[in-house]
Amino acid sequence: MPDFKFSLPPITSLYPDQHLAYHPRQSMLVTGGPGSGKTVVTIFRFLRPVRENKDILLFTFNRTLIYSIRGTLRDRAEELFGTLNEEQIEKIVETKLATFYQWHVDNVCYFNPQVTEDVCRVNFQNYISNKRGNIKIAELFFDEGQDLPRSVYANVFKLATSVSVGADKDQNFKGFYPSDNVEDIILEKLNNQSPSKWQYLSGNHRNTKEICELAKKFVPDNLVLQGKSCNGLRSGNTPEIELGFNTTKQLEYILRIITQNPNSNIGILVHFKNKVIELKEYLEKQGYSCAANAASDKSFSYYYNKMNPVDEKVMMKKLKTPFITTYDSCKGLEFDIVIMPFFEQSNWAMTNTNDEGRYWATRNHYYVAVTRARNDIFILCEDKPNVLNFYNPPQSNQIKNSNYVSPAKDFLSDDLPF
Repeated sequence: MPDFKFSLPPITSLYPDQHLAYHPRQSMLVTGGPGSGKTVVTIFRFLRPVRENKDILLFTFNRTLIYSIRGTLRDRAEELFGTLNEEQIEKIVETKLATFYQWHVDNVCYFNPQVTEDVCRVNFQNYISNKRGNIKIAELFFDEGQDLPRSVYANVFKLATSVSVGADKDQNFKGFYPSDNVEDIILEKLNNQSPSKWQYLSGNHRNTKEICELAKKFVPDNLVLQGKSCNGLRSGNTPEIELGFNTTKQLEYILRIITQNPNSNIGILVHFKNKVIELKEYLEKQGYSCAANAASDKSFSYYYNKMNPVDEKVMMKKLKTPFITTYDSCKGLEFDIVIMPFFEQSNWAMTNTNDEGRYWATRNHYYVAVTRARNDIFILCEDKPNVLNFYNPPQSNQIKNSNYVSPAKDFLSDDLPF
């Protein structure tokens, strides 16, 4: 199966609003919906001072996004890094990109998102004073910035001279901000310390019209998203929602999609760690492997928090698809095909809380998951959960024959069944 890498277009292909977010050298808040190019802009803003040999860091919340970005930077090193040599490039890839939480543990202390702004400020000041001789980081970049609390942004200029933040209020899973005020609060915290520009990216350069329309069905109360039209997007395959599939049938169907799409990046998204493990073990029984020496046509990767460290080390070097992970860990990623199996679990996930007191899943989780897909989306479940009440299956809803490559293409009528 192909290596999974972050999809980074040539810088010459940036859209006008992306250029407006890229070119200014001042501190920036870049916002926009899925597929608008927030991460693309962040990476190019990061690469500019890299080529100037400046002292920089790029943070994300999810490890999976860091691993995929590293893969892209390594794969396109000659194009992206200018005159830097191989040793310099590898040092940048390994040491200048990190999750904020891991960096904080390694360099400051365990990060408690509930600490006050005063405590956060002291921690940042101590780091700069004790470990950097009072020399600030030249430029600091945050992707998926809505996943960090306001205490970070209230003090971030204690760490760096210039700061760039990419954020999306509709991906505010952690609940650190009121849902409608994410961008306003972050920008206020930045501007209280140093003048910062705000650029909104309005486009969706990832999804088809059909995928966009399905994603909106998961968030009916979001009036802003409901007011956005999907008509300007490219047309594509009809999303496939399968009901009445028991576990065995779902696993067999997933395998069928994988085998019929050997050159596609495939994301398999689930609610819980135990389902990641179940899928991993099933693929291994079918001859697939996540080992470093796995055959290219039988390889895959998976991720969950505190996973097997041997497998995670392999994934850090080479992220493969199919890629199995949870809804919490898929933000920032994109796939040609997204599969959402065991979706009957959404009833439980949306009504029970985790150790942090948050629901295991919300409607926004599913909105984000669906928008990871470029071309095809498959939702598989045994029983129809409440969140799919908008879906009315056509009478012809059944598994198709096995001689197709793009599984959703000829499945339903041209009219969406919702």
